[in-house]
Amino acid sequence: MPGGRTLAAAAAIAATLGLAACGGDDEPEPSIPLEDAETLVATLDEVRENLDVGSCLIATDKVQEFQDELGALPSDVDDEVRDGLERGAQNLLGLVDEECEEPAPETTTEETEPETTTEETEPTEPTEPTEPTTTEETTTPPPQQPGQGGPGGTGGLGPSGGGQ
Repeated sequence: MPGGRTLAAAAAIAATLGLAACGGDDEPEPSIPLEDAETLVATLDEVRENLDVGSCLIATDKVQEFQDELGALPSDVDDEVRDGLERGAQNLLGLVDEECEEPAPETTTEETEPETTTEETEPTEPTEPTEPTTTEETTTPPPQQPGQGGPGGTGGLGPSGGGQ
């Protein structure tokens, strides 16, 4: 059970608070005012609740808050009660720290077989074969001089403007 020892420590502190705050028939007047005792018990409950849900940082802050509340108790609180509560708070802080330590990760070697996966694909329609394309090289004849006919020197108009 997570926080078992921490919960037991918190319960013991709460019980001490209850006894110190109440007083009995044979007991002296309450050492801790009821309002302060209720505040301390509520803070201890918050420590426990935060440990239960794994909020270690908040639980640690709540223990510190509890210690601060102990320091703010009136000066007429019995010294033995105050000392016992402060020792209990120190123990509680140690237990919270212990409870919240990250366990060392276990290292185990496990052999696994490679996973094979198959992918389903939709069949594709066959495509028609295409004819290879060829490119023909073309050469352009050199430009003709005026007065020269086309190839072979026939045709065309010369500079005199007449035909032959």
